[in-house]
Amino acid sequence: MPKRNESSQQVQDDSAELRNRLEETEETLRAIRQYMVDAFVVTRENGIQVVTLSEADFPYRMMVESMNEGAVTLIADGTVFYCNPRFAEMVQQEPQKLIGVRFSGLLPVEQRDAFLVMLREAGRDGLRSEYCLQAANGTCVQVQLSFYLLRADDENGIAVIATDITERMQAEEKIRTLASKLTIVEQEERHRISQVLHDDLQQRLFALKAQSSFLGDLFEKDQVPASFYAELDQIQHWLSEAVAITRNLSIDLNPVVLHGEGLAEAMSWLSFRVKEQYGLHIDLEAKESFNELEYHVRMLLFQSIRELLFNVVKHAGVSEATVTLERVNGRGLIIVSDAGRGFDAETIMKSPTRAHGLLIIQDRLSLLGCQMDLTSKAGEGTRVVIELPLERSSS
Repeated sequence: MPKRNESSQQVQDDSAELRNRLEETEETLRAIRQYMVDAFVVTRENGIQVVTLSEADFPYRMMVESMNEGAVTLIADGTVFYCNPRFAEMVQQEPQKLIGVRFSGLLPVEQRDAFLVMLREAGRDGLRSEYCLQAANGTCVQVQLSFYLLRADDENGIAVIATDITERMQAEEKIRTLASKLTIVEQEERHRISQVLHDDLQQRLFALKAQSSFLGDLFEKDQVPASFYAELDQIQHWLSEAVAITRNLSIDLNPVVLHGEGLAEAMSWLSFRVKEQYGLHIDLEAKESFNELEYHVRMLLFQSIRELLFNVVKHAGVSEATVTLERVNGRGLIIVSDAGRGFDAETIMKSPTRAHGLLIIQDRLSLLGCQMDLTSKAGEGTRVVIELPLERSSS
């Protein structure tokens, strides 16, 4: 009997110890899964495997956690072992909830096979490709994923760096859109030049040729009419017009005045041309000449101001406009204004069709670092302010 009691007591003690160990194990696993300790639990076919981070990795981990790029460590099968706060922010989830998740599940279905191929082929030299990370709110975060193989003892892992390329892709799309718009503008300009050459200059030259041929025949027959001198004057007039058309076309394409040093001189010349061609008087206030601007910037500004003044001629219903060149608090400003009809600027600028020319001017200016701000209301005129890419100074 004593032996039986002793055996029963031993079983009870062993059972109590096992229960304590089981509770400790469950508590440890619970802490691991809740991201409270530096370890990771993986459920495999042969049971549960616990992977831990050594204390020596702590400084490296702190650096990774402060990165501005998303950083993820995967075990060989693509399961997330670790992610830094930036990556969790990208997908709008808490870091602890990403531990143990298959990374491919964060990608669209159509991208998962390509991701798994990259995962298998990742080596020390690294691989990179572009993917869409699916955030918790359903949006797509465009990223470039860079893969690097990690080796430690008998365990292999893969480091993945996620770089947000949303802004870059938006910039590329803007450049493509702008390039498309510039192509359209170029074609429109080619069409305008073609019309000038065909409908105007060519017709005048053809008339000159026909008239001179007719007079030549009369000379050969010694039948010079009484109207000869009048017709000769007409030919001279047509020739003068043809020369003027050619000169104006050449000037419009490449104004010689822009090869000077400052923009003020070019604006003075443009004011004269606009008055001569369209009868629009320009009140020029050139407080700055902006001599430091490079030729291509001066050319763009010249073309933009000329187009804005042409808009005044077409739409404002006034015979006067103001162009101001000045420097305010280190900012270079060009202001084109009129007191004409005006328009609902907010509505018009949101309509690509109606604001076609203005939007192209705005896009071209922004490409060279300039900014354009337009304000206008019906009956209150229009004011366009162009800020130049000058270095800001305290003076």
